[in-house]
Parts: sequence; C-alpha cells; structure tokens
Amino acid sequence: MEPFKSGRAAAAATCLSLVNTLVGAPMLGAQSEPSASKTVAGEVSKVEGEYHMAKTPQGEDIIELVDKSYVITTRTGEELRLNISEDTKVPKRANPGDRIEARISQEGHTLSVTRIE
Repeated sequence: MEPFKSGRAAAAATCLSLVNTLVGAPMLGAQSEPSASKTVAGEVSKVEGEYHMAKTPQGEDIIELVDKSYVITTRTGEELRLNISEDTKVPKRANPGDRIEARISQEGHTLSVTRIE
C-alpha cells in the first residue's frame, strides 16, 4: 500500500508544479502588447478631397464629398497630413477650424479621426 501513497503524492506534486507553471507564465494570445499606435491632436486647417454631384433616392441633386486627407496644426505649431482611407474610422466629418484627435498606426496610417466637441 505504501507505493500507492507515494505515487499519488508524486502525481499531486507534478500537478501542482504544472499549475504553478501555467499560472505564473503569461498566456499565449491573452497578453496584450503595447499599443503600436499614437494619438495626435490639433486643429483642422485644410480638408483635401473631391466632390461630385449625385442624386438622392428622391431624385434631388446633392453634392457628395469624399475626404482624402485632413491637414492639422498641433499645439506646437507642427503641420501634419492625415491621409484618410476607407479603413479609417471617421464617425463625424471634420471641417477647417474643428479640433480633432487622430490615432495613427506605427506605419503612419490614420486609424481614426474624432472631432473634439
């Protein structure tokens, strides 16, 4: 009967060691990496893009605007061009004079543009 007890003790020690290793080690996929994006803020000095005439479903003529970039001036006076792509999140269009905050990826892509009310 003695070998059976020492076998269970060894198994319990192995399980505890395994649990300690798993709990103490970072979990794969669950560890958040430092954010690779940065945030910039400033005042829109220029909106560059294009516009064209379109029709509403009711047949009324409208001007459809497509923004391609925002040029902003930061608090330090630096001028930045934020290129807008179809992947950029822009919940509300910005106009010259509006203050905005933008998230920019490490590669320089504009991820989002938010107007500061």
